[in-house]
Amino acid sequence: MYKCINSSKCIAINRLMDSTLDCPQSDDENITQINKAGLTHILKSYFKCEITNKYIHQSLVKDGVCDCKLHNSKECEDEDFQIHYIRKNISFQTICDGFTELIPINIKEKNETDETECEQWPCNNIYTRCDGLWNCLNGEDEIGCDLSSTFNCSSNHHKCVSPHTNQLMCLPVTKANDGKIDCLGATDEPLLCQANYKIIFYSNFYCMNQSRVLCIDTKSLCDNHRRCPHGDDEKFCIKNRTNISINRGICHSSHLSLRSDVEQFLCHETKEKRKQQIKYFSFDRINKFVENQTNNVTKPVFSSSSMIEISHQYKPRCHRGIDLRVWLNNEKNLTTNTCLCPPSFYGDICQYQNQRVSLTMKFRALSDSWSTLFAIIILLIDDSEERIIHSYEQFTYLSLRDCKIKFNIYLLYSTRPKNQTKNYAIHIDIYEKISLTYRGSLLFPIVYPFLPIYRLAYIADIPRYNENIQSCINSQCIHGKCIIYSNNPSNSTSFCQCNRGWSGRYCTMSHNSMCTSDSICIGVSAYNQSVCICPINKFGYQCLLVDRICQNERNFSCQHGGQCIPADEYMISNRKFICICPKGYTGDRCEIVDNKIILSFQHDVVLSQSIFIHFIEVINNGTPIRTTTFRTISFIQHSLIIHWSRPFHLVFIELFNKVYYLALIQKTYERSTTILKMINPSDRCQHINELFNQTFIQMHLLRRIKYYHLPCQKYSLNLSCFYDDTHICLCYNYEQKRLANCFDFKHNMKFDCLGQSVCENEGQCFQDTPDCPQRSMCICPTCFYGTRCQFSSSGFGLSLDGILGYHIQPYISLKHQPKIVKTSLALTIIFIIAGLINGILSFITFKNKTICEVGCGLYLLGSSITTLLTTIIFGLKFWILIFAQMAHISNQLFLQIQCISLDFLLRVCITMDQWLNACIAMERAMTIIKATHFHKKKSKQIAKIVIVILLIFTISTAIYDPFYRRLIDEENEESKRLWCITTYTSKLQIFNSIVHTFHFTVPFVINLISAVILITKKSRQQSNLQNRRTYTVHLQEQIRQHKHLFTAPVLATCGFRQSKEEELGRLFL
Repeated sequence: MYKCINSSKCIAINRLMDSTLDCPQSDDENITQINKAGLTHILKSYFKCEITNKYIHQSLVKDGVCDCKLHNSKECEDEDFQIHYIRKNISFQTICDGFTELIPINIKEKNETDETECEQWPCNNIYTRCDGLWNCLNGEDEIGCDLSSTFNCSSNHHKCVSPHTNQLMCLPVTKANDGKIDCLGATDEPLLCQANYKIIFYSNFYCMNQSRVLCIDTKSLCDNHRRCPHGDDEKFCIKNRTNISINRGICHSSHLSLRSDVEQFLCHETKEKRKQQIKYFSFDRINKFVENQTNNVTKPVFSSSSMIEISHQYKPRCHRGIDLRVWLNNEKNLTTNTCLCPPSFYGDICQYQNQRVSLTMKFRALSDSWSTLFAIIILLIDDSEERIIHSYEQFTYLSLRDCKIKFNIYLLYSTRPKNQTKNYAIHIDIYEKISLTYRGSLLFPIVYPFLPIYRLAYIADIPRYNENIQSCINSQCIHGKCIIYSNNPSNSTSFCQCNRGWSGRYCTMSHNSMCTSDSICIGVSAYNQSVCICPINKFGYQCLLVDRICQNERNFSCQHGGQCIPADEYMISNRKFICICPKGYTGDRCEIVDNKIILSFQHDVVLSQSIFIHFIEVINNGTPIRTTTFRTISFIQHSLIIHWSRPFHLVFIELFNKVYYLALIQKTYERSTTILKMINPSDRCQHINELFNQTFIQMHLLRRIKYYHLPCQKYSLNLSCFYDDTHICLCYNYEQKRLANCFDFKHNMKFDCLGQSVCENEGQCFQDTPDCPQRSMCICPTCFYGTRCQFSSSGFGLSLDGILGYHIQPYISLKHQPKIVKTSLALTIIFIIAGLINGILSFITFKNKTICEVGCGLYLLGSSITTLLTTIIFGLKFWILIFAQMAHISNQLFLQIQCISLDFLLRVCITMDQWLNACIAMERAMTIIKATHFHKKKSKQIAKIVIVILLIFTISTAIYDPFYRRLIDEENEESKRLWCITTYTSKLQIFNSIVHTFHFTVPFVINLISAVILITKKSRQQSNLQNRRTYTVHLQEQIRQHKHLFTAPVLATCGFRQSKEEELGRLFL
């Protein structure tokens, strides 16, 4: 609320400055009188007129009335947002172009605009050349632009009409805009008829008059009426024209063939000129000034009487409906009129409104589902035991096609009026159309059921692929299963998803499904009709109708393996089918091959692991469109292949710390081409910090940008581009000069994947464009990597998948794999063979009954078994990884089983082996300590118990691991991969680290202590038997003989931080 000055009256905030006086002192309509308390917050909701410094209510913007108008000005900020934009924003394209557009900015107590301090700015450039206006004071940017006349002048002369001879002549450029009129109509002094902040110049013919400035428009030239005091507007005209009556001026388009060269020139030079309000980034364009063109289309003119007659003839009988005449009997010519009503109305003449829900929805899919076709069913249900489906709508959704579409739906109640005792809700089911796989359900309750017409608007998120559908325990779901709604999982709001042939709130009502066997029945409508979800090639209420558009070879036109999808009957389209294109192809029928860009990097270019590739599409009279993709590159790579389907004209490479390289410039986009580019150090775009001193960097942008042509001129061909905090600038050649051409570039632009990230481990998700993205990428936090940040390089997170997986090339034979893969394969084969031989021989050796008479023998036998199992499991895991990443194995069930089992078993075997080695060390120490009192039989019994306990202990401390392992899909332009990852919670991650630390630290300490006991005791025994040598000498000798007892635990701790798998992985790299 706002309290009026010197009054107790309070008014709503939205009544401030609404052109209505509400306060006694009128302070609600005067910005200078409004109470200052909370003023900043209040003004955020108002529109500010930059020129007049006036605030107006938002309701007055774009209302057809100019509220920001200056005196005698035709500009209006609140009705034309382009004017509002150019008054507030610094535009490189309009800097120092001779026309003041920017509102003065106070910089160090000096008002500066876009036209101050322009000494270093060349007024003749690609944005001012031949735009119809004199941007340079002497007009050099418009010399030689009129190529239609046979009378031409040299490159340093203007064409004009002599005021003395009334003939065309050439005027030196030095006499232009010198304050002295040398040409008829003052065409050499255009400033006389121009004013600041004007973008349209109507009157451009200057009349010779010493007392006042008088400018007239082209309509007044040669119209047989003297408008100028001295008759300047008529003195050059051809006299005594025959057979023509000129009453609209010689410059009218109908008199083009009658003009002389002088008349033609003056008509051209003095006609209405319109300055382009916003100039956009472009390449070497030659602008043509915008003309007001009269569309000479003859329009029918109706008399008032005929209009009245028509209005009397048409009397709308059906209100919002369509009046139809129905023939009952053609022979007797019997007809009747009826009304075809829209869904929101009913009655004989559509005179009543239906109680209804008006729903507007927009759907969003995650990056894993952008090219997935969905079947979406929207139901209006109640909370009765029957769970009646009052009405429903069904349509298909494809994110690549429909991401910008808002679906407007009317859902009617089945009874008139609706039952006020029931609660109603919108229930949405989402299925994959091709496979009919269930994705999830959404619920939007109708909060105010008493309203006859309920308006809803939602943005619905489609559940991600492979997301676990949360089920619940509800014994009341008799013939179905309990499902939690995807959009409200925390609240655990659920419903019963009934089996086929059952319906109702708890699936207790039997019904005969009328849907075909290959379709899905999701319920029964209020009119006892089955609600069916049809497969891709069928349609109709019962899915009995077959759509053969994609089966007919004559109509099957999706090229390059594209998938044909019949057009949705819900959509209004002329196309009978659409094509879902495979990677590498685009177009309505997948007929366009994507561009292939091969980037090579010179060795002097220091690469980062993550590389952004920015594509800039230059739009004619529009803001450049920026799209971005992301690549990871290994340290041994020096080339990159990118497949790109969108149009582009510029390509920039961004490395770490905002290091940019200009990769490509193409003024004309060519599709389906292969582009080879070597990135050299000379392609690097330098920051302005490297080009100017610190004093210059700290200057205001409005001052600084006016010097941006200097680096291109100073460094000539050695500088291709540079950038500041808001721009990227290119250097180009123009009329024997080298100038800059800059465009806005948001260096910190972040697209957060619509708030739904597919990245693991808190990685940041970005998509290539803010609207309708086609690609997404993940920026990983420290110590995480992978295209979805699924791998960790810290602590105990390193795995063979992460170390070697990205080096394995899909769809390429083993023979042509990279050297690192071949080397890894060779080492693995050697290690596996050696491990198998060692394990088998150890097993045979320690299986001896004599050895197994003591506990140490059992420990050694157990260790040989775990070593053998570790080797076998590691070999299986390695080969499965190789074949899975080469795309030879794609069965997800098999890969899921091995993901859960092999890593778990490998972890158990390695941990068990560490503990068995510790037990062996303890057994040896106990043997030395007890000496002759050592009991073999008891030792054997204890060993059996210890082995069982250790096995249970190691399994129980790792049993959680399989439950947090899962497969994820990773798909990009080049390949599709499956990864086995762990997704621990933060607390479980800490627990996991503690368990790992315990399993490696405790055996290490036991081995170390046992080794010390063993050596010291044995040294003491030897010293007692051989007292000729000192104890110290015996101790040193025992340390030399048993030094492996110290080195083995240390190596185990350093080399087996997680598993032998990781040790081998590090050896490979």
